[in-house]
Amino acid sequence: MKALHVFDFDDTLIKSDSEVIVTKADGTVLSLNSTDYKHYKKEPEDVFDYSEFNEYPKNAEFIDTVFAELKAAIALDGIDSVVILTARANPRPVEDFLSNHDLGGVKVVGTGSDDPYSKANYIMDRLKNESFEEVIVFEDNAKNIRTIRKVVTDAGY
Repeated sequence: MKALHVFDFDDTLIKSDSEVIVTKADGTVLSLNSTDYKHYKKEPEDVFDYSEFNEYPKNAEFIDTVFAELKAAIALDGIDSVVILTARANPRPVEDFLSNHDLGGVKVVGTGSDDPYSKANYIMDRLKNESFEEVIVFEDNAKNIRTIRKVVTDAGY
């Protein structure tokens, strides 16, 4: 049974020191790591600077258990059945990081959005255009997981 293996990057496959900078309406500046950002309650006048996520991940280290799953997925179903699906807008730093760790060739897709449907829609496009029998998702964001599960299930997969 061939599976599509989907891995989120930040806080799922790796931990890093990259941060989102938030400037509040009153001028207060916050630096949020990806975990803090995930739980941050956005306010209408907040201004977000994601530039650190357009660069090579700062002090990145693999999360060993998920890294082992990535290597196992490649061995089991082949590199074409594996994708790193990230909210980062620029996939190049992720590709460079993977290449520097002997994982060149793994497909990296940057959605450029923290909207869970951006990831769910990508997965649905892959399911419609390729012959996968199941989807295995490694993702730290519960909202993303719920949305992906709903979209895939509603489509009958």
